[in-house]
Amino acid sequence: MRRGHTILTRFTVGLAAVLLLLGAAGNARAEEEGFTPIPIIKGMKLLPEGLQAPVFKVKDTNGEDYDFAEHAGTRPFIIVFWSIFCEPCREEMPIIEQVYSQFKSKGLEVLAVNLDGAPFLEGIKGYIKQYGYSFTVLLDELDGDTFRIADPYQVAGTPVLYLVDGKGQIYIGHLGRITVKDLRVLVAKMLTKK
Repeated sequence: MRRGHTILTRFTVGLAAVLLLLGAAGNARAEEEGFTPIPIIKGMKLLPEGLQAPVFKVKDTNGEDYDFAEHAGTRPFIIVFWSIFCEPCREEMPIIEQVYSQFKSKGLEVLAVNLDGAPFLEGIKGYIKQYGYSFTVLLDELDGDTFRIADPYQVAGTPVLYLVDGKGQIYIGHLGRITVKDLRVLVAKMLTKK
């Protein structure tokens, strides 16, 4: 009986190792081909440039109401959709903070829209505090079967970010990882756009 248990344990550990290697190989190949291996919903496209950014009203992580209608068109924004369970999102957050720190004196604001929901609020707050992020973090909320923010913004996977210009219009949308250099260039172009 003990020998059978040992064989089963070794088989399980070996199978787990093979599956991990296959998953890592698949992700590495996806990255080599220039895209981020994240789950997305087929048929959904990011909002087009020039479209008025959808407005919304949700709560931030402190329980305060945040009404984007009061702010859209008054200053430029980065709106990033993320989850604490998304590795590319966690890698992107320091990039968002760096760019925010560089451009906030020019009026840039960041709204980090978390998709994990209220049950994970303490974990979200702990994560933000641990890494010292200084931008506004909002909690997306379900309204029936749809998210109040993510669905109007056509978010089909994470991370997704939008740059919204000072007129309240979509400047650009981006799905997947972004480098600090690329984000700095995009924000600088948006800020100088007439």
